[in-house]
Amino acid sequence: MDLVNDPQIWTLLGVFSAIMFAALSLSTRYTVSTLRAEQRAGLAALSGEMAELRGRFGSVDARFDAVDARFDAVDARFDAVDARFDAVDARFDAVEKRLDDKIEGLEARLTTRIDAVETRLDAKIDHVSEVLGIRVDSVDHRLSCVEDDLRIVKAHLLRHPAA
Repeated sequence: MDLVNDPQIWTLLGVFSAIMFAALSLSTRYTVSTLRAEQRAGLAALSGEMAELRGRFGSVDARFDAVDARFDAVDARFDAVDARFDAVDARFDAVEKRLDDKIEGLEARLTTRIDAVETRLDAKIDHVSEVLGIRVDSVDHRLSCVEDDLRIVKAHLLRHPAA
């Protein structure tokens, strides 16, 4: 069987294999760089959301610091005005109730916001996962097509050695 003994055929097979390998390498590299860019964009968006949450927690901490300052002032007044202790105690209970109500309201709002952020993050993660799955399927399909094309070329070369 002299079909594969000619140097020209081996040269053509080598050149064709090199071209196919180069095309496969380029498409794989492009896919990997695209995936990395999307991952960086997703991480940047996540970092932005986290920074926003930190800022909101900072403002809540500032409010708590202001409330702590008020408590310190009330304590100083308690020490200075021992005779009015009962009246101040009643006022303190009223302020405490208002603060508890405000804190419960803040906790409810923070819980709602955190749940919303978690939902958005879950949706974004699901989307990125879906896109990655589609792209991997696309690469798999392309590789299957290349394998089919190689089989056809091989069959053609084996049938027509002079071509």
